[in-house]
Amino acid sequence: MPKIKSNPVERMFFKYDNHSNESTCQILNCANPVRTGNHSGNLESHIKNFHKEQYILLTNEKKKKNQNDDGSYSTAKKLKTNQTGPLDNMVIRTKKKLNQVDLDKNKVIMSCVQLVTTNGRPFQLLDDSGFRLIMNPIFEAIGDGFKINSQNIKMYVNEYAKTIIDNITQDIDKKLISLKVDCVTRLNRSIIGVNIQYFKDLQLQIKTIGMTELSERHTSEHLKEVLLQILKKFNIHNRQVISITCDNGANIVKMVRIFNDNEETTDDESESEEIENINLNDNDGLLTDNQVNDMINEAEMNLDADNLEHEIASVVNPNYEPLPLTQCIRCSAHTLQLCIENGLQQPVNLNIITKARKVVKTLRTQSYVALLKKDGLKQAILDNITRWSSKYLMLLRLLELKTFCKDHQQINHDLKLNNNEWRQIECLIKSLEPVYLATKMLQKRDLTIGDFYGIWIQTKNKLNQINSTVSLSMLNNMKTREVQLLENDIFISAVYMDPRFKCLLTVQNQEKAVNYLLKLWDLKESLTCIENSEIDSTETEQPDNHITDEINVEDDGDDFETFLQNNSSVICDQNSGMPSSSQDSNSSTLKRLLEEFSKFERLNYKEDIVKFWTSKKDEMPELFELSQILLAVPTTQVSVERSFSGLKFILSDQRNSIGKDILENILIIRGNSID
Repeated sequence: MPKIKSNPVERMFFKYDNHSNESTCQILNCANPVRTGNHSGNLESHIKNFHKEQYILLTNEKKKKNQNDDGSYSTAKKLKTNQTGPLDNMVIRTKKKLNQVDLDKNKVIMSCVQLVTTNGRPFQLLDDSGFRLIMNPIFEAIGDGFKINSQNIKMYVNEYAKTIIDNITQDIDKKLISLKVDCVTRLNRSIIGVNIQYFKDLQLQIKTIGMTELSERHTSEHLKEVLLQILKKFNIHNRQVISITCDNGANIVKMVRIFNDNEETTDDESESEEIENINLNDNDGLLTDNQVNDMINEAEMNLDADNLEHEIASVVNPNYEPLPLTQCIRCSAHTLQLCIENGLQQPVNLNIITKARKVVKTLRTQSYVALLKKDGLKQAILDNITRWSSKYLMLLRLLELKTFCKDHQQINHDLKLNNNEWRQIECLIKSLEPVYLATKMLQKRDLTIGDFYGIWIQTKNKLNQINSTVSLSMLNNMKTREVQLLENDIFISAVYMDPRFKCLLTVQNQEKAVNYLLKLWDLKESLTCIENSEIDSTETEQPDNHITDEINVEDDGDDFETFLQNNSSVICDQNSGMPSSSQDSNSSTLKRLLEEFSKFERLNYKEDIVKFWTSKKDEMPELFELSQILLAVPTTQVSVERSFSGLKFILSDQRNSIGKDILENILIIRGNSID
């Protein structure tokens, strides 16, 4: 039986429809009679706000219901009043002990380590009285004088960090790996962050192996020295590192270039230090196009000399070890941002952005913030030079506030923009939208080089379709940068091993990729110390093209898929004239497999390339192993920057004196605990 309501408001003034769950006010000429539900509080609020006279009647009726004839409260009211008293009278005290708690010494230690590392709590927390009140009974139950405080917790942190280091060292033993390197400054303390990427059990592993404080000037030689010390801690040889992903800071780029040099370089050469500062004191230090071209030409000359030396030495000495193949991979997100910034450098674009920024600053003053909030509008966004896509977000939000600005521009001329300027803002937003979406997609954790190249080409096509001055300017900058991207052996090799976008490579680049993949295979074999045996060409499984017919997804309405199909047909015609290998050596057999793979059916660009190669593990074992190496090559520094974002919780104003070694161990634990 339903509970009888003590509040008479529904009975007096409303009619409730159980089917529609709506209560209709029965008072004549009610402006808003329908209310959702029949909760007495909501119905009473309606009467109070819209019907003052009826609310007086309701109040009197409620008083009559709760009083007896003599004016005293009813029994129900007395019981309710007696229940509200001192808190002590309402608490039921029971004596219970936690006799069976699934907690042992190791769990207690791990919990405390997690508090001061992953959770970013200060060591002093372990000495706080409240924490001791909770933990002391547990320490006593464990016995043997066991306790954890702000001093001995550092020992446990170091031990746990050592365990992580040992596990990673075991995982990457005799494996080819890729690195990500970046630098940051926090509270006048500079730190170099190093991430490692590799495949284990068909899963991409991203681990933090270094968060080391830099004690000297950030020259390329010093950065190289620190990086080698970090690698030594994990027993990583230079030859295991095939790529180092970094931004366009000249000092880090040069560090990669001299990574395998045994001779020390002088510091006479000026270097621009690229340091990302959490306190927003950034120093850009980007390479000019001339510097980039000079470095590329020099690298090509060195590469030719190294190849000749390798060929001679491999013939003279059968035990000759292949040369290291470490190459620099420019952060794709940073490269795209450079194209955007360069594309916006035209005076007309800078002028309208400056005017828009002036309006935004006015909208962010206290008076207009209050007005926007009162009107239920979102606050204006001010762009930030250290935040990608902030200009796009600023202009987009400003366009949303266009009506508000026009309504108030007569009062405040700082809000005034003419119709032509508003059209320029709309054009900028339309032109920046493709690169904004591309920037968001580049934040993917396990982004491959093939994924990046697909996003890059798709963005170029969209900019070309927009066909505005801004979009074409950014498109030209992307074309210039793309030439540099395609001169990187690792980049074109990774694209070659991606059946979705292999069709975008020229025949010359495909041949270049095959040659690099052969060197990569020799390097891998030398690390694992596997004796190469003759591969019987009759037993080698040929690529099974009919499988891709099942995977390939036709999408006639997708412009990008149509673009790839057209490119695929052109490249296939060109590949028909490629020379094939006729030698019988192991390397020539692998070369033949790689050349045959060039004729492999193209996959739809929406397919998962990792799943594709996993399905080919038994069918194409050699190519599968190469794919695992190249799929692990990072295209961005996102994971390093995410580790830096948590630095403010560890290295705060109250913890700025924390030691160098314990700081690194905390960051290693934190970096390998958070996905």
